[in-house]
Amino acid sequence: MKFDSPADSLEKINRNTKTFDLAVKKGDKKTSRRLADENIALYNRLARLVPLRSQFYRTQARDWEAKVAEIEGMPEAGAESPVTMILDDKEIPTPVPGAAGTITPAPPKRIHQVFISYSSPDRALAHDLCVHLEAQQIPCWIAPRDVVPGSDFPGSIVDAIDASKVMILIFSKNSNNSPHVVRELTRAVTRNILIIPFRIEDILPTKNMDYLINVAQWFNAMPPPPQQYFGSLTETLKVHLYGQQTEKPGSEARGG
Repeated sequence: MKFDSPADSLEKINRNTKTFDLAVKKGDKKTSRRLADENIALYNRLARLVPLRSQFYRTQARDWEAKVAEIEGMPEAGAESPVTMILDDKEIPTPVPGAAGTITPAPPKRIHQVFISYSSPDRALAHDLCVHLEAQQIPCWIAPRDVVPGSDFPGSIVDAIDASKVMILIFSKNSNNSPHVVRELTRAVTRNILIIPFRIEDILPTKNMDYLINVAQWFNAMPPPPQQYFGSLTETLKVHLYGQQTEKPGSEARGG
């Protein structure tokens, strides 16, 4: 595998991840294993190409190595799959303890400061952001990782939002039209929680979205790849969470 730039590798990883999820759901071990191995190689390559983010990319590679081990416990194609990852916004399933292919849940009553809101097609980016922020000692809550097995999924989300200080919205054409995301934003607004839209696409918000985030501070993550703006977003969060007076490159207040 050879790609011209880190951005190409990240794009390939995102495509692989979406296909991987579908293969896991179908019980296709061969395809799942191939995609997982390819993502491991891509992340290790990124670690060599981008020294400043070497630790982050190697952590991602280890996460995919763990997925390889989980694949061995997958049911064969044609068998009923217990996978509980969110694949769309129509229905949110309840994670099954120990189910193959699920993200390992965090411990119960985990203390966090940031809630990451996203639409399922942007899940790979949202999880990348979560890993980055937590490496910078900013604890996050993200679904489905932090939903306690056996608990009520919507109730867990409500509790997590209420316990947050900041909500980061991965703003894209996907989240812009997601009823699931609108419900999360509505809860944050009613609880006076700071919302920071992390804009990854140059689109106008829908009326419902605009109503909820029309006083929010926008953070533009363009041009792509959006991962290159994680550092600037981290500095912005530190200002809001800890009062650190640092520069906040890449962010902007929303204008008219």
